[in-house]
Amino acid sequence: GRSVRHTLTGHRGRAARRRAACAAVYRACSRPETAKACGVAGTVVLQTMSAGYPPVISLEDLRARTPSALHSLKDALLCPTFGYFELDCSQSSFDVHRTYEAALEFFAQPTEVKCQYVHTQYVSESGGYVPILEEYAYVKGTAALVESFDVVRDLSLADLRRVRDTLGADAARGLGPMDWPVEVSDMKPAFRAFYSSCDDAAKVLMTSVALALGLDERTFSQYFGDTAHCSMRAMHYPTIAEHQEVQKSEVNESHKSQDGRRSRRLGHRISSTRDAVSIVGIAEHTDFEFITILHQTVQGLELKGRDGSWRLAAAHPDSPRFTVIFADALEIFTNGLVRATPHRVLASQNDKDRYSLVRFNGLNDLAIVEPLTQFVTVERPRKFVAATQGEHVGKQVTSASDNLAQMLEEKKYPKTTLTAPPKRFAQMLIVAGDRILLGKHTCGEFAERFTGFIVEIEQDSELAPIDFARNGAVRRAGLNPVAFDALDQDLDIREVGRFRFTGWIPDTLVVEHEFVAVFDDAALALLFTKSKSKSGTKTTADMIPTWFRLDEIPYAHMPEDDEKWYSCCLNVAGVSSTGRDVSRVIDQLVIGNFHFENDTLAAWSTVAVPFKAPERSEMYRLV
Repeated sequence: GRSVRHTLTGHRGRAARRRAACAAVYRACSRPETAKACGVAGTVVLQTMSAGYPPVISLEDLRARTPSALHSLKDALLCPTFGYFELDCSQSSFDVHRTYEAALEFFAQPTEVKCQYVHTQYVSESGGYVPILEEYAYVKGTAALVESFDVVRDLSLADLRRVRDTLGADAARGLGPMDWPVEVSDMKPAFRAFYSSCDDAAKVLMTSVALALGLDERTFSQYFGDTAHCSMRAMHYPTIAEHQEVQKSEVNESHKSQDGRRSRRLGHRISSTRDAVSIVGIAEHTDFEFITILHQTVQGLELKGRDGSWRLAAAHPDSPRFTVIFADALEIFTNGLVRATPHRVLASQNDKDRYSLVRFNGLNDLAIVEPLTQFVTVERPRKFVAATQGEHVGKQVTSASDNLAQMLEEKKYPKTTLTAPPKRFAQMLIVAGDRILLGKHTCGEFAERFTGFIVEIEQDSELAPIDFARNGAVRRAGLNPVAFDALDQDLDIREVGRFRFTGWIPDTLVVEHEFVAVFDDAALALLFTKSKSKSGTKTTADMIPTWFRLDEIPYAHMPEDDEKWYSCCLNVAGVSSTGRDVSRVIDQLVIGNFHFENDTLAAWSTVAVPFKAPERSEMYRLV
């Protein structure tokens, strides 16, 4: 219960050391001299269950449409043995080292940090973190020992709404915006750069596959656009031994816990029936999209060739050489001439954690996937019915998620529940000159105490946290929404803090977004002018707005955590006791943890990290 605070300098030092350690681990895995010691190949490692090697094709040769590259691709597509090939991207923009370093730094974060970004795969397919043992079950009776961070096409809220308005809600499935981990500063730029390189490779591959099969070059690429089903996954496969040690520590911790609150693993409760399923890396399946490219640091991916043999794909940790896997849509278009490649991942063994980067390259959601007439003959009658890319992906995902749900329901799974997304709140602090506007609660858990204007964020809403904070202030303080629109969206209203709370709401991780809106005299004149909107701007009965001088904030009559973060968050917005100085506004975000026990703040920490708020054009505003 002792209060702890990380100093800014100390945290930066630890973060830098953690990044350096992650980079060192990755570099060590890539050095030939350490290959024997750690079991990772610094050069090409290939073990097969039968003789022969898959073809290696240069991405740049495909881009140049060299006859030899297209001939090799045709051989790979129709190969009676392998069902996959290797793609050499050494002359491309792929930066696998940078992407892995960001991924390793994220996976090294405490579980409660990673779970702040838990994947909403069962709600909106908008990407995020998938905890260990929560991967879809492609085969009943299996549990995948893997954690991942999934990336979708990172559209802004405004662009996403345009897709819905133009093409319908279905077309917006599996699209952004992404909630990027602010704890890993390079994750967003590194992953977005890798994703962009994948887009480039996908366009070349789709064009090349069409040419290799004697089709018009736009046969497939015409369906590859801004709404294409293209998810990217950074995946970490811990060893079975490492996971068993984690399980033991979690069980011990749960025995020590008080009042039934969850352990720090946030939902990772160990079932007594954990031996009822087979632990795998990923169970056997085919991919649902058109074509997949995969990179791995250690061998573990196995692919089933047309001859029925399983082969280990090569690992190239120090170069951008990918395994290319044929997926369902390609098989359907060719009426089975090209076969989708079954594959699986072995559970990591012998202290060798495995990392991989995977990009599933699909088509636009509404693209019709059906056999092309060129591939339907008397000898090869039509094998597949028509469906959109979205319908096919949805059907396969539902089947795999149903397998997992059934095992959970029958208590035949190592976990009893899946990790729930955190409960989120947004709070607005309103500043004018040397004063701050707070609200006194008349009822509820904060009765007779002051806070900023706080509201709960609806999980399935298309509004951003800043919109909830703004609308909450309008509703709860009786403010005129037009006054907010008069603000400089990049300077006067901004997110300044993001905090995790444990113990506040039992068995629930809470994330609170803190915003500051600074009003000058002109905007302040509008603030309490009644709006003419039909919704009105009446103050809610449960909150009474009250102005305070910035040097007289009533912390004694506020929640215990507020005193710990108000000053540093106001400082990021350039606000001091004398008012706001625009030159002191900082592109940072204060992040931290607050742990409560029996309604008392037991431990806390805060630190500022680099942060660039979204541009106004990237957000959907609701007045």
